[in-house]
Amino acid sequence: MYRQVEPGMYWLQECAHDNSDFVDDDDPPDWYDVDEELHVPQSVYLFDDEDSLLFDTFSPASTDDVLGALNDVLDGGDLDYLVVSHPDVPHAGNTLPIMEEYPDVTLVAPAYGQAHELYHLDEAELVEEGDTIELGTYTVEFHEAPFLDSAIHLWMSEVETNTLFTVDWHGFPHVGSKCLTFVDEFEHDLTGGQLKEFHGRVMFWLQYVDAAKVNREIDHVIETHDPDVVAPAHGNVIREDAAEQLRLMKDVVEQIRAEGRIGTFG
Repeated sequence: MYRQVEPGMYWLQECAHDNSDFVDDDDPPDWYDVDEELHVPQSVYLFDDEDSLLFDTFSPASTDDVLGALNDVLDGGDLDYLVVSHPDVPHAGNTLPIMEEYPDVTLVAPAYGQAHELYHLDEAELVEEGDTIELGTYTVEFHEAPFLDSAIHLWMSEVETNTLFTVDWHGFPHVGSKCLTFVDEFEHDLTGGQLKEFHGRVMFWLQYVDAAKVNREIDHVIETHDPDVVAPAHGNVIREDAAEQLRLMKDVVEQIRAEGRIGTFG
């Protein structure tokens, strides 16, 4: 499944497992529907410009889907760059199939950490804070991830659209009917409770942090990037009030620090 965000900029989404056990059917939150499945989505992003670029790869469960979307969007043309944000299965799991399908693709990976042999990252062009790739109309810039899921971890932004790709930060579950739905198209506001359902399980290390320090870093991210669009890896694209949406995480960090991990994922 994919959807155009801007001309030549596409959002691909994997909505696989049903995580309805995350919520209490007897007291469901406003954003949940007991008659629908609940997904923690995986989102990847594709630029079809003078040069093409795919940011992350989906899990191996969606190999056919990502290869099909690439073929459709690129109209049978070449993929020039494959960027892997970090060596986790949902993000890098299709690296090899994509490289086999597009043997001339340039693999791009973070210049952080030491285990670059994972997912062929030892063969990659390594990028770090401030490095850019000009695609034509679009230019992507790379950033050291401020909130880590791996020692080898990278964020990305796009200059023309002022989009910030926040892997794995700002993730949230949604019901099945909201797959590939922009947040401004929801019938409800994105809430801290929705964000907590993801971060309280996946980024459980937040229970150990200095919440004030993390929240200062959130402010720094907003001040540094001031994005118009936020494109999370485990949520839906945010096109309106992006900075305010990022600020929602400050209360989430404080709650997880105070209450601890809320559950597991998977």
